[in-house]
Amino acid sequence: MLLLHRRRALPRGMRCGFTSDLNLLAEDSMKRLVFCFDGTWNRLSADTPTNVVLLAASIQRASPKGVTQVIHYDEGVGTGRLEKLSGGMFGQGLVQNIREAYRFLIFNYEVGDEIYAFGFSRGAFSARVFLGFIRHAGILSRKHAARIDEAMAHYRQRLSGLDPEGQKVMRFRAEYARNICVDLAEDAWRTANIAGYVQGSSPLLQIKYLGVWDTVGAMGLPAVLPGSKWLNRKHEFLDTTLTDMVLSARHAVALDERRKLFPITLWDNIDALNRTRQFDSEDPKAPYQQKWFPGTHGGVGGGGDIRGLSDGALAWIVQGAKAAGLEMDIGPDSRMGGLFPDWTQSIDNMSKPKKSLMSALAADRAGPTALWEVSPSARRRWRAPAAALGEGLYRPGSLAKLTDALQSEADESPDLLPPQGAEFREHTVVAGDTLSKIARREYGDAALYTRIFAANRDKIDDPDEIFVGQVIRIPPPLPKDAA
Repeated sequence: MLLLHRRRALPRGMRCGFTSDLNLLAEDSMKRLVFCFDGTWNRLSADTPTNVVLLAASIQRASPKGVTQVIHYDEGVGTGRLEKLSGGMFGQGLVQNIREAYRFLIFNYEVGDEIYAFGFSRGAFSARVFLGFIRHAGILSRKHAARIDEAMAHYRQRLSGLDPEGQKVMRFRAEYARNICVDLAEDAWRTANIAGYVQGSSPLLQIKYLGVWDTVGAMGLPAVLPGSKWLNRKHEFLDTTLTDMVLSARHAVALDERRKLFPITLWDNIDALNRTRQFDSEDPKAPYQQKWFPGTHGGVGGGGDIRGLSDGALAWIVQGAKAAGLEMDIGPDSRMGGLFPDWTQSIDNMSKPKKSLMSALAADRAGPTALWEVSPSARRRWRAPAAALGEGLYRPGSLAKLTDALQSEADESPDLLPPQGAEFREHTVVAGDTLSKIARREYGDAALYTRIFAANRDKIDDPDEIFVGQVIRIPPPLPKDAA
């Protein structure tokens, strides 16, 4: 396990809704704690790294403003010699990985720190369970670190009916994780039940960002196997629910994964969470997003030698992380330096796919139910002619419910591009390029970047997101531009 740690900090504001001396002290020592959980059988040393590895290795140690960013990377379950089968098939080792991440959190967290979490596959499940555990147990103070097992016991009992009103766990957190409250209800409970507690004196626990790729569901036996429901009862306490404790979150889901032993665990409350923040889920700036991308499980989460599709899902998760404040190095010399999304590449991320018995049990995933859940790359692929794709027309069964909506969209805007001819030049993006810089160079006016953006809507989603090596079209100068 790789733990990267560096201590340094400068003042930075915190978002908690409270004003106390404790908060003012926290602003002076804020750092970012980043938890990265890799997928089943995935190692840091792999020749073809997953998106989790690429992201973890590209997080800056400190921001330009001096905010320290500390990384906890956890190799996927099933990477140990003895747990290769049990971890890969049944998720054994996942709870231990969460314990280790929580222990790291206890010894590194200070009030005011920002928390980020990422994961792929069962690592995505781990990341979500990890945040669910924090929401239930709080963050123990260092002097009470020995009570991790007790915190885990409270977590395991949350569905047992032994503490129906949550009084026991509230009192546990008030005693051993008193520096924060997990929500406003806890603050109110402490005000009413803890002598000397002043309302608002413990800030609310908030997670800045959660980014996950293709969450493979659950512990134990996959649901399609006989006897799985009975055998998996002991894992029912694990909580992957997304709540507003997480300020923003993104989940990239694979449209083309058909293995039943890789069941997807979706969020089912995206709309409701966005409404609480006065956002429509169709808004590209909505804080909570779950989108379906072209590709198999690895085609979305990475780990193969064909990266075009997984780079697209990686870029989308990174975009959300950067918007949430995480400082990333995506320059040419970084681990993410070769990032180059390409929606036309193979849905499988390996040039020589490995055959597996897991493929014998196959079915299309249920897929998205609304057009806004379909990523731009999937929509482009769906409308592309067969000649543009090595696998023919893109018509995955997972998009069957949206066939009419996708066709209507294509009919309403049959061509995303303006008429083009030989007068359009091609430019290969180099390090340091932005559309504004290119426009200034080509037309003498940075504001004309919109012309370049409009000419490349089939390959650029955000004018602020272009990639080294990407070939873009440059429209000819208008007569007034050429003056």
